[in-house]
Amino acid sequence: MCKALFEPAAAPQSPPSTDDTARAPTSDGNKSAFAARRLTPSTFLIVEVDDVFDEHPFIYAKRVPAARTLVLLDTGCGGRTRRPDVELTPLRVFVETAPVADNGGRPLNARGAWAYVVVLSHCHYDHILGVDQFAHDSPVLVSAHDPTFLSPANLPTHSLCDSLGLESPSFTPSLTPDRAQLVSKDGVSLGLTLLHTPGHTPDELALWDEGDGMLYVGDTLYEDAHIIFPNEGSIVQWFASVDGLTAMLQKSGRAETAKINCGHKTAMGDAMEVLRTTKAFMRDVIDGKEKVKNKMTKRGEEHVEYVQDGGRYSLICPKRLVEEARVACL
Repeated sequence: MCKALFEPAAAPQSPPSTDDTARAPTSDGNKSAFAARRLTPSTFLIVEVDDVFDEHPFIYAKRVPAARTLVLLDTGCGGRTRRPDVELTPLRVFVETAPVADNGGRPLNARGAWAYVVVLSHCHYDHILGVDQFAHDSPVLVSAHDPTFLSPANLPTHSLCDSLGLESPSFTPSLTPDRAQLVSKDGVSLGLTLLHTPGHTPDELALWDEGDGMLYVGDTLYEDAHIIFPNEGSIVQWFASVDGLTAMLQKSGRAETAKINCGHKTAMGDAMEVLRTTKAFMRDVIDGKEKVKNKMTKRGEEHVEYVQDGGRYSLICPKRLVEEARVACL
């Protein structure tokens, strides 16, 4: 979401939810930088709470007993908390030692007994600042859509770490092709398909868990907070990626029941409905039906803000990206 770089004039208000699946994770000890809850029998949502960037990133952990592997989608802000009383700040320590109520009071990977496979939805700082805790002994999978985007020379800029005065983490990315079937270090299937979904950034990716009917889309979209495109984004590619995800779900036979899980705010949403309504909002922006609410300059470019009536969807992006999409969609 990169809120620290793109602070809006007025944030949209989240409507109250009556769906229990939308509840926030409960704290697993008030001295931890993280909280977790179960989404499916195999999958947990970890939220980094009260981070100094006010991002509260969503981190997903999937337990695969057959492979003795814990898959992590993203690694958050590295435990950088604004709370002085917090003692447990590394994500890896949380996963290996913190009791999780929804896991029978046990840690998600007690004593690190299982191996890790880490997947980064994209390279922005609020998703990668904990990766160095795993990179020394675990594969770190990233999209191979644009290999140069994640090069050591480009990562400090493209991660936005430079803009925040942060040192970008050190890791060796494993460039992974579109529609790759993920396996453990021992070659056992993890039940996940990696999909290239450029748009938010060139390296954005999604994961599809066909067994659980769960789609993970990173920062491609979410509800009740600004969908943000950095200077390196593309609304044209975003439309193509959303159309691709929609088509994939329709072909899967799981479209009616699939859930969507995002990098912020939205977890266990109705996948087809969220994809459809987000695209409709973005289409209204491009067609001029949504009006600019605010303008600002970020990283040397003029940005524009749009907020849907009711605040379910909103957008901040370079004005240039809207203009490019209008030309492309004519």
